[in-house]
Amino acid sequence: MPNLPFLVSTYARNITIFGNERLTPRDGFKGVPESYCTDVKSYVARNYDYDELDRALDKGWISRQELDDIMALKTEADPIIKLANLSF
Repeated sequence: MPNLPFLVSTYARNITIFGNERLTPRDGFKGVPESYCTDVKSYVARNYDYDELDRALDKGWISRQELDDIMALKTEADPIIKLANLSF
């Protein structure tokens, strides 16, 4: 059965923005179902910039290995820095 897109985006947001979930079991969290991990990492790579990922790492919401895995999935089309943060 394929992963449900609304769960993929919800897991990604809960991990990266709110910190109330983890990709893997730790910190008292059960982690996302293993079958969702790859899709969640891909979604995060496509939709979150480096500042958001760095914040999640600093807060302990993602591990260094998880950040490295996510950054390896980024392409040129994915956000690295949000344009709103740039000064012209």
